Amino acid sequence: MASEGWTAKGAATRARIIDAAAKLIYERGLTSVGINDVRAASSTSHGQIAHYFPGGRTELLRAVVERQARQALDDQGPELDALNSWESWQRWRTHLLAVHTARGGAGGCPLGSLVAQMAESDPVAAHLIEAGFDAWTDAFERGIDTMRRNGDLAPDTDVRPLAASVLSVVQGGLVLMQASRSVERLARSLDAALRLLRDRASDAG
Repeated sequence: MASEGWTAKGAATRARIIDAAAKLIYERGLTSVGINDVRAASSTSHGQIAHYFPGGRTELLRAVVERQARQALDDQGPELDALNSWESWQRWRTHLLAVHTARGGAGGCPLGSLVAQMAESDPVAAHLIEAGFDAWTDAFERGIDTMRRNGDLAPDTDVRPLAASVLSVVQGGLVLMQASRSVERLARSLDAALRLLRDRASDAG
């Protein structure tokens, strides 16, 4: 049996519905996507959607938030978990920029794009979005702390606030990219994020 008590086939159908809803919301925005759109995109029936999401549209949207939080981290590839040197941060920048270049700058951040659409109206969704950002900050924090301990960053570097600042700059770039469809806006923000780290470089780094 799959998680949540579904059979493997049932879990795959449920995942297909979530994926379809996430893609539509990412491309069109929440207000432009209804259950009929999700049903058509996922090749499922109203009965199937009701079966896998008995809480209705709200339950489905919360599942989308969790899915998009994972996607935001996955977009950064294995590089996100290996930010232990100046070179690794550059590889992370290159990877993330390539992902969004392939998308033509559309959609922005899979997670951040949901903030304005859902966080104000659904406290549970807001909590899930915050948890996603916390996981992202945690990854930056681990990398920054490793570099501090390795002597690349000043020993008095305040790791968590720096990680949060890096994330804020990256998110700003993703928002600007989404508005302009220009990955150059993201590239500039990623460079600014890396400069925040360079500003804390140790004399030896």
